[in-house]
Amino acid sequence: MAKIAFAQEQLSIYKALLTATKSLAQGNTPDEVLRAACDALVASTERICLAWMYLGNPGSETITPSYSVGKASGYTRNLVIDLSPEAMKGPARRSLAKNEPVLVQVKADSSFGIWRENAIRYGFQEGLTLPIGDPNHPFRGLIVIFVDAKDYFDQIGIEPFIAFAQLATVALDQARLKISLKEIASIDPLTNLLNRRALQEVIDRVYAYAKRSEKPFGVILLDLDRFKMLNDNYGHDLGDKFLLGISEIAKQTLRTSDWLSRWGGEEFMAILPDTNEHDALVIAERLRVAIEEFSIELNTQKVRTSSSIGIASYPRDGDTPDFLIKAADAALYEAKKSGRNRVVAAKDKREVYSIAGKLNTAIENNRLVPAYQLIVDLQTRLPVAEEALARLIDESGNVIAATDFISAAMEMQLTHLVDYQIIKQTMRHCAANIASNGPSIAHFVNISADLLLHQELIQDLFAEAQAACISCGVDMGLTKPLVLEITERQLLGDAHAVKAKLAPFLDFGMRLAIDDFGSGYSSFQYLADLPVSFLKIEGSLIKQVKDKRVRQIVKRISDIAKDLQLTTIAEFVEDADTADILCELEIDWAQGYYFGHPVLAKK
Repeated sequence: MAKIAFAQEQLSIYKALLTATKSLAQGNTPDEVLRAACDALVASTERICLAWMYLGNPGSETITPSYSVGKASGYTRNLVIDLSPEAMKGPARRSLAKNEPVLVQVKADSSFGIWRENAIRYGFQEGLTLPIGDPNHPFRGLIVIFVDAKDYFDQIGIEPFIAFAQLATVALDQARLKISLKEIASIDPLTNLLNRRALQEVIDRVYAYAKRSEKPFGVILLDLDRFKMLNDNYGHDLGDKFLLGISEIAKQTLRTSDWLSRWGGEEFMAILPDTNEHDALVIAERLRVAIEEFSIELNTQKVRTSSSIGIASYPRDGDTPDFLIKAADAALYEAKKSGRNRVVAAKDKREVYSIAGKLNTAIENNRLVPAYQLIVDLQTRLPVAEEALARLIDESGNVIAATDFISAAMEMQLTHLVDYQIIKQTMRHCAANIASNGPSIAHFVNISADLLLHQELIQDLFAEAQAACISCGVDMGLTKPLVLEITERQLLGDAHAVKAKLAPFLDFGMRLAIDDFGSGYSSFQYLADLPVSFLKIEGSLIKQVKDKRVRQIVKRISDIAKDLQLTTIAEFVEDADTADILCELEIDWAQGYYFGHPVLAKK
């Protein structure tokens, strides 16, 4: 080959190197980078008739090509480089042992040994073996190149090919780093157990397998009792020792097939594949006893703790991973509430989980809808507002009132989803009413303290409110027709936090109502701290308003509300006499069966 031809050949190989570099820049795996390198090399010149690669642990396994390309790729079909003495003398093993390129003349180099005859048959003149990866790491590799021109590598130089090997080594190092970072991200640094994020992936896999195989599995959620007191009295160092000790106890108690994680703080969660409810209870009780017997010696004192454990079983306690975790969490709460240091199974409250399961399904299938109950002006008896009340439509089409599922929703921490769905639908209903020149009325929606804890949902609702106002095509002015109704008993002294979370809605022009005022948690401080526009009086008071003493209480509430320029609303008005009495007491508005039952929204 002429000198100019070799210069062009070298240029082609460097261009091929750039092609392989692009594969690395795209974040591809080492296997993908090496394949790209082999493809690029063979495509760069007709002289390279074969390039093959290997990735693995050459110190303990036979080397066989994992990928080969080129017109002579048939050479690798039965190629096996074992750990025999003869194979150890060959270029591949020598290259790995010395961690340097090995160049062989196929016909002249005796070390080529048993492979020479086959290599000659394929027309190979020279071969270059390039090691890949850190020689101190068991996972390494090779790129092997064969050409059909004599003295090819002397004239081209082996530098561009070494660059290929270095590129592949970088890819291998990056892959190891990614694996290491993933492990770090998946492991709790104190206990060396899986963390919450990693266990969530495990739950999803175990659930998928259980669903396919129709086999049960168990969820154990464990919380150390009075752990904060232990930390406060003895210090965080001792607290960490307990967490380490409990993690070791749990590992010894659980089976090798079980998964264990530090779920957060002093909570641990275990997933028990192929485990029925009875066996999960046995394992959980064994774990509780082992923790109760565990102690750490501090000076001359033995410090002990105990645990409360909740368990849930698939499929009886839930048909989704999220619902199973909620069931285990509710069972754990029950264990703590009933005295701690005990195991409670979700089966003890299966009716609650059954209702909550129906609710969860209804939410997913858009079968949770609002029913609107009329609110009237007591003086004129004309409609002035309506309240959106949640209704569940079951699979048979039956309408289930909120009173029949809200307790289960609260226990399973689903109330934020209920509120979110009803508020979102009511916003659209309100916009449609305005757009169609419907009656100018206020629309009351319930908003729970649980929803206020989910700021992502609050932000989404605010965006929905803005979109609804635009969609109706009418300038509503500063005061918007939506009224946010929060139950007084849920405030529990945290009025400032509620105000901060509701600030975007209030600034947007929505108004605030306090529900169930006078229900036993009353604090007039709420009226001072919150920008309240409406005061809804507790229904039990309204039902007893014919009693002289109760009338006096309602009258005082009415007077205070008027002084504060608040609109009063009486709930549970069920007959004409009650309505007339409330009118005399100067209550402004009223709602109840006397004025109308809740009516499902029209679709």
